[in-house]
Amino acid sequence: MIKKIYKNFINSLNGLKIVIKEKSFVMELILGVFLLPYLLISNIDFNYKLLLLVLYFMLLAIEIINTAIEKLSDKFTKDFDNDIKSIKDLASAAVFLTLIILIVTFILTF
Repeated sequence: MIKKIYKNFINSLNGLKIVIKEKSFVMELILGVFLLPYLLISNIDFNYKLLLLVLYFMLLAIEIINTAIEKLSDKFTKDFDNDIKSIKDLASAAVFLTLIILIVTFILTF
């Protein structure tokens, strides 16, 4: 069981090595550079801090899923395909909605 957990951990690190090369993910990490210190020094309620932290990490997770969908789609064809474009757009919309929820929640904490 420990061997399986270790292997899963290594696979996760390999996934992070892949996604760290994506510009959108890096931009979202930069957002965290500003958000995390804000959460540490602000006087907002702990529950709001926790909610913002959860939303931020959910944003990162959904961005990773979006990247996986894009890479998987590109394995099928690199040529333009309307169906693949729709799939990529849907995944991108999930990231966008999560970002909007994070921003609105952040604004409401003021």
